Amino acid sequence: MNYELIDMGAYNLHIIKTKRFKTITVDINFRTEVKKEEITKRALLKEVLLNSNKNYKSERELIIESENLYDLKLVSSSSRMGNYTNISFKTRFLHEMYTSKGMNEDSIAFLMDIIFNPNVNNGKFDDKVIEKCKNKIEKNIKSLKDNKLKYALFKLLESVKDKPYSFNSYGYLEDLEKIDAKNLYEYYLDVINNNLIDVFVVGDVDETQIKEIMKKYFKAKTFHKNKSNIIVSELPVAKKIIDNMMNDDVNQTQLTILCRINNLTDFERKYVIKVYNELLGGSSNSILFDNVREKNSYAYYVNSDVKSYDNIMLIYSGIEPGNKNEVFKLIKKCMIDVSKGKFTNEALNNAKETLIGGIKASLDSPSGIINNYFAKVLVNSDDFDDRIENLKKVSANDIIAVAKKINIYAMFTLEGKIDDEKNKD
Repeated sequence: MNYELIDMGAYNLHIIKTKRFKTITVDINFRTEVKKEEITKRALLKEVLLNSNKNYKSERELIIESENLYDLKLVSSSSRMGNYTNISFKTRFLHEMYTSKGMNEDSIAFLMDIIFNPNVNNGKFDDKVIEKCKNKIEKNIKSLKDNKLKYALFKLLESVKDKPYSFNSYGYLEDLEKIDAKNLYEYYLDVINNNLIDVFVVGDVDETQIKEIMKKYFKAKTFHKNKSNIIVSELPVAKKIIDNMMNDDVNQTQLTILCRINNLTDFERKYVIKVYNELLGGSSNSILFDNVREKNSYAYYVNSDVKSYDNIMLIYSGIEPGNKNEVFKLIKKCMIDVSKGKFTNEALNNAKETLIGGIKASLDSPSGIINNYFAKVLVNSDDFDDRIENLKKVSANDIIAVAKKINIYAMFTLEGKIDDEKNKD
């Protein structure tokens, strides 16, 4: 696998040449600092661009053209890492050596057409397409309450005001109402002209050919784009744990916990905290799973998830009603035990091997490869082999040191609704 980074002026072109796949994957990323008032616009914009185009007015026409390009796959997605929010437009298509000559260029040109040639007239998107996509976004926003774990985690994070992770990634209904065909097109121009842009190409490609195709079809021309620090500022020290609760139509109580992380070194942020998380609650072999579920049968599930560039860690568990206090005390005890080194070398090594296995597995898919190289852009991550070697270096003392930098900050419990008739009795 050969990696080449080319500065194209308005964007960075990342070419990863590999013979692993019969396909070519092109992933175009537009990234900017998270702003609450833009979240809904970005969610809607990625839908609008994939639903209508100047040359392909309907979704059906877009599908037909995708089929003409040997069943080309086209998707959009949004994500956040630290202070950055990112929109991705990705296509995957068969290499022309398996189809017909010229299909590599035609397939990439189709993706560029989707992004840079939207269905716009008189300075605005098509009103019918806007309404159709707004209905989809509205359903997505409302669907958050249907996934009780996601909803509980959102309510937990919402209690931390003005942090990027406290915002609803689906968007906001009140913001959706304000968006129309004209102001969304104005925002589209802002994204094209002012976002940081990274283009990734993975496959058995000719680097010179790819550069020429990109010069021919890529329409963004803006230079001198500002970068911000990706790492979210740490939460302040809390005098007491924020404890909120809500009643909802649930059979299984959702207990969610937010932990603040302080003063990590670069090595701790990239490696130690990930091993700590895997050891504590990353899988069914974790300390939390063993103690909370297996030994005490308090929970249906229990997991932890570290967000190292947000300086937070989440712990969440589905529990029987009435077990909240016992589960919380046991989770807290497990965290204290790790900070005192009460874990086995076998458990530590298993955690490291799981993470190393994940790195190796990421090489088996174009998306995994792109994610690894995008991390290099965002946080200056190490190469694959160096990452594996650094994970192996993480010691028990490293885990203990990081464990002491983690404190419970807030908790949120989603419980079943109170039965008023029973309470009267």
